[in-house]
Amino acid sequence: MPRDLLLAPLPLVVLGIAAAVLAWDVALAGWIAARREAPRLFTHLTAFCGLLVVPTVVIGVATGTEAGARTISGITWLLPLVAVVFALQVLFALGARLVSLLVGVPLLLYDLLLAAISIGDYLTVQRGVAPEALQAAVAARDSIVGITVGRAALVSPLTALVPILAPAFPARWRLSGVARAVLVLAATALTTLLVIEWPRGVAAIRSYEAASTEPMQARPAGDFLVGVRLLPVLGGAPPARAIRADLPLVDAFAPDVVLVLLDDEGTRAAALDSLARVLEPLRSDSLRLSVGLRLGNGARATALSPRLQALERVLRTLKPDVVFPALADPLPAWFAAPPPPAAWWRTLLILSATKVQALRPRTALGWSAARLDAVDSSVYRWAVGPNSPVELVGAMIYPSFSGLPAVDARLRALDRWHAGARAADAAARPHWLVNVGGLPHAHGDAAQTAAIRRALAWGSRRSWIGAAIVGEPADYTGWIGLRAANGRRRGAIESIGLAARRMREARIPR
Repeated sequence: MPRDLLLAPLPLVVLGIAAAVLAWDVALAGWIAARREAPRLFTHLTAFCGLLVVPTVVIGVATGTEAGARTISGITWLLPLVAVVFALQVLFALGARLVSLLVGVPLLLYDLLLAAISIGDYLTVQRGVAPEALQAAVAARDSIVGITVGRAALVSPLTALVPILAPAFPARWRLSGVARAVLVLAATALTTLLVIEWPRGVAAIRSYEAASTEPMQARPAGDFLVGVRLLPVLGGAPPARAIRADLPLVDAFAPDVVLVLLDDEGTRAAALDSLARVLEPLRSDSLRLSVGLRLGNGARATALSPRLQALERVLRTLKPDVVFPALADPLPAWFAAPPPPAAWWRTLLILSATKVQALRPRTALGWSAARLDAVDSSVYRWAVGPNSPVELVGAMIYPSFSGLPAVDARLRALDRWHAGARAADAAARPHWLVNVGGLPHAHGDAAQTAAIRRALAWGSRRSWIGAAIVGEPADYTGWIGLRAANGRRRGAIESIGLAARRMREARIPR
């Protein structure tokens, strides 16, 4: 059973535990600061931690999105600093014999590991690379949180562990003694899990080396297109800042395809008119515009009537070459709704085909698998069948906790699906890799480039793959963008952009 299919209350449990540890740290810091018999340096260290632990957590969450990172990019150094001071506080308590070894040693080991993770987080955000040991610690942390929230832990800034202060002096009440015991046990368990997962984190990071220089195969006929996703998921008119930041991707990739995703509010008439004006300079005889309607959360996301009305407005205003009536996120969110069943997809695609044929028959109707699970397999078999109105099928390819092997597993699944369709004499349909990307925060910038290279190289070697679209454009909602939340351009832009331009140059002029 995939980890991101676990019950929705589990993310709330994780956040509840983090909030409880935060409350413990703040309350304990206030109590120790009021004790006159405590050593002065110890009091200062504890007060520093208690004062800054909550703001530090807020800063850590804000660094995961572009909107937040713009505000606090100058103070992200506080995260590793506060984590190191937490470890020093516990170390001082042990050295001064303010806390027993049974309590202090587990907390010290836990806080030291969190300090290493925090330094790795900071270096990855600022530079795109951290020493292998620290990057593996970040990957180990993501894997542990992923036990409860699935692959969302790989990209969400909510994936954080909170350091724990050492409780100096004996417990005054039985309840506080129980709380200390619970925290020590939790710290011991998490430290053990981090140590166990660390070698797997190293293996995940090293796995990308196999694809770091993998070339794409030239397709002189020009039947393999390389595209790029532009702009955040639009819930209104395109933001001016995003336009200025994302349009340089067009110069870097010289794309054959541009993909834009829209939310409910982004399909309003005024928003579509604004988007059409932004895209107009990009439209040409050779560049194809693909538009997808995001499959969000909540009951409205699966309501057919509003989605079909939005599709009609998109077809009339944007006149896309390819339209996806629903596109799921490439990686699930913390509080993602259960995926819709196969029957919902079939109904949506049949009704969408009627709209497309009535309003703009030139537009190709597309569907893309995101999870590549049993539901996606069922929809794929139907979509390539003789009675299906779907004209283009695809898949989203991203790594997981294991690194590059997860990319290979998803590509093999698509290979199997296609082979099964051919064996069943299914109608030939264009196949696209609709969104390919990597995990630059969890595994490093080089890992993101390698994951994209593997997917594009795989697609270029298969004649039935007609296009691959590179995304996400930036860390708009999580750590998977070509541009970091603080504005730093990741290495995949230059590396993959150069490879894409060379693919175009290798084509035979018509």
